[in-house]
Amino acid sequence: MGAPASGSEGGFGTIVVVTAPPADVDLASGLLWGAGVLGIEERPLADGTVEVRAGLAPDSDAAAVVAAVTGRWPVEVEVLEDDAWLDAWQEHAAPVAVGERLLVVPTWVPSPSAADADADAEAGRSVAVALPPHRAFGSGAHPTTRLALELIECLVHPGATVLDVGCGSGLLAVAAARLGAGSVVAVVDPEAVRATAATAEANGVAGVVDVSATPVAEVRGRFDVVVANIVLPVLRELLPAMALRIADDGTLVLTGVLDAQVSELVAACAASGMDARPVASIEGWSSVRVG
Repeated sequence: MGAPASGSEGGFGTIVVVTAPPADVDLASGLLWGAGVLGIEERPLADGTVEVRAGLAPDSDAAAVVAAVTGRWPVEVEVLEDDAWLDAWQEHAAPVAVGERLLVVPTWVPSPSAADADADAEAGRSVAVALPPHRAFGSGAHPTTRLALELIECLVHPGATVLDVGCGSGLLAVAAARLGAGSVVAVVDPEAVRATAATAEANGVAGVVDVSATPVAEVRGRFDVVVANIVLPVLRELLPAMALRIADDGTLVLTGVLDAQVSELVAACAASGMDARPVASIEGWSSVRVG
């Protein structure tokens, strides 16, 4: 899920820490993603609460992120000495089986042995997507990424054209290419161009995935599948431009919203002339489909 941050008051290695009860963690995370954070880590505490730790881009407006959660839960700001937190998620990465065929494989994680409890779930997967180390959103484990991948697996046919709007690691775009898409256009935040290109290269589909920081409103052509895994405020802003990029018989896949935000997203689609419907939900996050 991507949502580039902007502003000038954040610091290098700035973390916003929200302490919330377990039932509020999804809401707190959703509000933080909506404020444009780079990534989120959840740490259970001894008293039963959970620390939701959100990392900010160097140029983020820390005050705006804090304002998004102030008044709901205790919130603190930490300024770290270095940027090691950007790589911390890699310690917990593992292969992720999605849908019927896809397997996302972090390249630095050893393959599971036959005795591994997850080996059976990963056996027989016909489409492996290699994920090199990166600092952009998209490991395959987040519910919104899994929701998007499941729909991509169902919708992408050999030769299909795909537009991935706002990708981070390029996982969705590369998965589409690995599933047989004839061409994939990936438009990303400038910070994520390198990560997406590296993921495409690692999977041998660099010639299929065209990655750039081109705004979606300036993308040419229409596509069989348009996918966007972005927070609600950004989705709402980009819907009119994305509507123009869908082929006559094409499909728009939208993820990145909490279950409680689905009705608002469906209404926003209607305002852009699109008939949207909810598709699935995982761990409090939902996907919506047009077409």
